Amino acid sequence: MVSRGLICLVGLTTALALLLMPQTAQAGADICGHPARGRLTVQRGGQVLAAFTVAEAISIAQRQRGLMNCPVLEPGTGMLFIYADARPRVFWMKNTPLDLAIIFVAADDRITAIERGIPQNLNRISSSGPVKYVLEINYDEARSLQVGDYIHRNTPAPTIQP
Repeated sequence: MVSRGLICLVGLTTALALLLMPQTAQAGADICGHPARGRLTVQRGGQVLAAFTVAEAISIAQRQRGLMNCPVLEPGTGMLFIYADARPRVFWMKNTPLDLAIIFVAADDRITAIERGIPQNLNRISSSGPVKYVLEINYDEARSLQVGDYIHRNTPAPTIQP
């Protein structure tokens, strides 16, 4: 059983990390033509490793467009693809001039794979199993992240299109 003190400590640690990390874009700002919807942290053992302001791709059209034709992705920002269910997912980098980390995340918020998205490459980038989320960030910002880390979203659950 987890004590209340430990839960409070983890919550305070997360809040402090979010305050101390660079805030390059805030909710409501624009991320490659998509509105920023909130903050997301990546954690390991309750410690915050990274924080990102994210746009959310929840509709079919948003997921199809993704970060295509985005010339620059500001540090500390990204796009979170959110699906109604966990299934194997396939991405590619057509019309995407950015060097991206494509981070596959299971329904329990655990990172299951981190793949490199090479600019303009048409090869398929597939999850190794069912995932509910895919996070795209600048590749260099994923260097400290690893499979088994967890994401934590601070935004309300959106209505997802299948």
